[in-house]
Amino acid sequence: MKHLIGPILLLLCCLPTGIYAQKGDTLTCHYDHSFTWQQSVSPSVLVGSGIILSFTPELHKGFDIKIRDWSQLDRHDRNEIEDYIQYAPIASVAVLKACGLKSKHNWRDIVNLGGGAAILCFAISNSLKYSLAVERPYSGVYNSFPSGHTMTAFFGAEMLRREYGEEYPGIAVAGYAVATGVGLLRIYNNRHWASDVLAGAGLGILSTSLMYWLAPYLRF
Repeated sequence: MKHLIGPILLLLCCLPTGIYAQKGDTLTCHYDHSFTWQQSVSPSVLVGSGIILSFTPELHKGFDIKIRDWSQLDRHDRNEIEDYIQYAPIASVAVLKACGLKSKHNWRDIVNLGGGAAILCFAISNSLKYSLAVERPYSGVYNSFPSGHTMTAFFGAEMLRREYGEEYPGIAVAGYAVATGVGLLRIYNNRHWASDVLAGAGLGILSTSLMYWLAPYLRF
């Protein structure tokens, strides 16, 4: 999560000249920014499952530790690919927009929504990591819960879905596939428990959902 500034700068660098000269100070599309309880079901289940599995000793032992042990049977060295692909979904929002694909929002709104969601992710992740102080599976480091890489990937995947999913459902599927891959790699590389990844996925989705809901009130 310390590198969240990366995707924000990428979005800013992709902006065409004169973006901030657009008139008006509100969202410029007809996107429905209302928030319904149905939208919170899946991410809430993910976060709730992560919390229960992580902080219930019997479940942690029977779930997290068993998955950790199984994923480390081949005694592989850690690769660092997820350090980079965690940004693929959010970067794709900007790249697809630059390539001319029709999105739900204009450039200014995309930057504001993406930047706001990234900041929210960073704040939530670090608050939980250093207040809960869960030990990582490789021991000695106490900032495991939730998975920041997974949060970053899923906040980007959810934004990708909201901007392009209706017109291009395959893009939404691809974004979530990449985000899921990031979570699995965090487990495979022994950087996080499975419960950290579940909670990170849910919190990433909720961060983007909250940002889209708040957007009209923040007068983007």
